[in-house]
Amino acid sequence: MKIDAFPHYIFWSYNKTADLPEDLVTEQVLLYGDLDDLFRLSDLVSPEVIAAANDKISAKGHWLKRVNFVNKVILGK
Repeated sequence: MKIDAFPHYIFWSYNKTADLPEDLVTEQVLLYGDLDDLFRLSDLVSPEVIAAANDKISAKGHWLKRVNFVNKVILGK
């Protein structure tokens, strides 16, 4: 998945024209993106991919407010 649709600060350690796996892009945007980025992500990837990445983030025990926000606003859980 191309990352040029998102701000560079989300993928600061990657080349601006990088083509990364969908799950990595989803996780990075969920962690570091703002609200516009989250809505753009929901247009580009399926809810199942977002839910899987969100569950992975939740399993680490960090970012729990963000995980809850994504569940409520983006996934509608």
